[in-house]
Amino acid sequence: MRISSLKRFFHFTKFARRLCCLSAFLLLTACSSQPKVAIVKYQPIFDFSQVKSYGLYQRDDEFSDWQLVSDGMRNGIELAIERAMDNHGLTLKDSTQADVIVTYYVVRQSQRSFKTYNLGVNYCSYCLINSKTGTRAARLDIPPGSLVIDVVKPKHRRSVWRASYPLGIREKDTSLEVNNKVQYAVAAMLKQFGQINPLANHSA
Repeated sequence: MRISSLKRFFHFTKFARRLCCLSAFLLLTACSSQPKVAIVKYQPIFDFSQVKSYGLYQRDDEFSDWQLVSDGMRNGIELAIERAMDNHGLTLKDSTQADVIVTYYVVRQSQRSFKTYNLGVNYCSYCLINSKTGTRAARLDIPPGSLVIDVVKPKHRRSVWRASYPLGIREKDTSLEVNNKVQYAVAAMLKQFGQINPLANHSA
């Protein structure tokens, strides 16, 4: 009986070690699957060097109707945008006076509201160049659960720059974990705006 118990113990220990190794491997794989650099599309004829200020639409703007997110999520995204743009040396102004407007959208399973948002920012994928391929035809991969950020020309409300990044938010995530993922995604995306904008590069 004692020998049999020892054998079962060693078999269980061996199985537990394999399970731990498998869990660690899956965790590393999941982390490595996250894009390290956000891919963007931008308007090549837009003079990003002239961008010195940015704005966010007010809560009473129709933009709020396009984006169905909680106040907590909205605050987290906007604070992250402000932090990233401020780090680039850009000044936050009222949306009526800013050089560009920064908008955002959290992609859901339904594509209908996303289409409404795209119409609201006059998004034209073929009008913009993919930063990875250098072509207009290449679209951004935007699966559900991604955060989209657009930089919009105020006069025509037309997007001249877009980036997306998977948030990877899970139901069991705490508010702190959700906020950390939002902060990381926004920073990863707007870092690319800084690389396109010579003024932001110089000021950062």
